[in-house]
Amino acid sequence: MRSKNTDSFFPNSWYRVATSAELLAKKVIPLHYFGKDLVLFHTETGIPCILDAHCPHLGAHLGYGGQVKDKTIRCPYHGWLWDHQGYCAGIPYSEKVPQVKIANYPVMEVNGLILMYYHQRDESPTWKIPQLAQYDSKQWTPLRLVHKWTARTDLRNYLDNSVDVSHLYQVHSQTFKAAKSDLVEIEGPVLTHKMSQKCNLSSLSSGGLISEDGSVTTTYYGLGYDVSFYQTKGTLELSLLQIFTGTPIDNNRLEIQIFFSVKKALPSPLNQLLALMLKKDTVTTFEQDIPILENKIYPSNPLLQEEDGPIARSRRWANQFYQ
Repeated sequence: MRSKNTDSFFPNSWYRVATSAELLAKKVIPLHYFGKDLVLFHTETGIPCILDAHCPHLGAHLGYGGQVKDKTIRCPYHGWLWDHQGYCAGIPYSEKVPQVKIANYPVMEVNGLILMYYHQRDESPTWKIPQLAQYDSKQWTPLRLVHKWTARTDLRNYLDNSVDVSHLYQVHSQTFKAAKSDLVEIEGPVLTHKMSQKCNLSSLSSGGLISEDGSVTTTYYGLGYDVSFYQTKGTLELSLLQIFTGTPIDNNRLEIQIFFSVKKALPSPLNQLLALMLKKDTVTTFEQDIPILENKIYPSNPLLQEEDGPIARSRRWANQFYQ
């Protein structure tokens, strides 16, 4: 049974816990998210699974030394087998199989990522993360990790920062000259925010090839996963896709990973150079946010201005994931 004394108050949502490449290479991965130890493994039939990490027999961690055996994971201590649903599937030295279950969690694999669904009351998900057409497209570079950060913050402040329009040109002036919120659309667990921006082209050393006028559409699928499409027009049309993921480690720490892909608008060597420049700019921009996120509070009644963007509306939308 699930040990409730380690549970903390986290929003109900899908969260990135690994990449498909990591799981393919390692087969078994120990995890620590949501204030608890977990184990991720890939059955020999190709099913990604997540269980609470400790074997109920004598407490061994299945993620350290555990081995995949067909559709089960083998405990490194005494060899007990546990299937993808968490049920005991066999004991190598006994014919008696106890009717006991390790907690398991919904998992999906999409866009090269392994996602886990967390729910405070263990309810099953009623929605999923969609596949991106760009992920398999030859017109886009392969989706790659930009960087991974562990920040002393939570998802409430992380969301505020993401939809905050005015901070873009106040904090990130090396990239943005101006920004304006144009449209917010909400449909259940999905929020879409469209912005127009003026880019500071010196940050990209563009030489006038890219127009400073651009747009970005960010779609939030719950609170742990969002996708942004950036576009500029000019002599060169720049299209950038970024996936932002925030997964709670515990009540005080958030693991943030950003992934990116660039539409191939130039010959291969130049396109690679453009991708490297955009990657560097993404790291610089986000690392400017970290000290603010780590030291700010979460005011329940902030003094918002219209230019700040849809902070109040996104907070109301986010309430559904805490219920």
